[in-house]
Amino acid sequence: MAAFSKLKSGSWRAQVRRKGRYVGETFLRLDDAKRWALDVERQIDRGETPSPARLARLNTFGDLIDLHVEDMCVVGKAP
Repeated sequence: MAAFSKLKSGSWRAQVRRKGRYVGETFLRLDDAKRWALDVERQIDRGETPSPARLARLNTFGDLIDLHVEDMCVVGKAP
C-alpha cells in the first residue's frame, strides 16, 4: 500500500511498504508519485528490486550528464 504526503516545500513524498520492503521517493507532482508507487508495487509483487525513479529513466550516458546539469542548476551552481 502506498502512502502520499505533501511536504512543506510543496513536493510530494511517496512511500511504499509491501511484503516487508520499504521504498520511498520524493516528487514534484502527485501524479508522478502515484505512477511511481504503482510501478514499485508491481515490481515488488514480481519479486524484483525496485530502483530509484530518477535512475530508472536513465538510458544513456548523455541522460546521466543531463541529470547532473539539472541538479547543479537546482542548487544554483555552475555545472
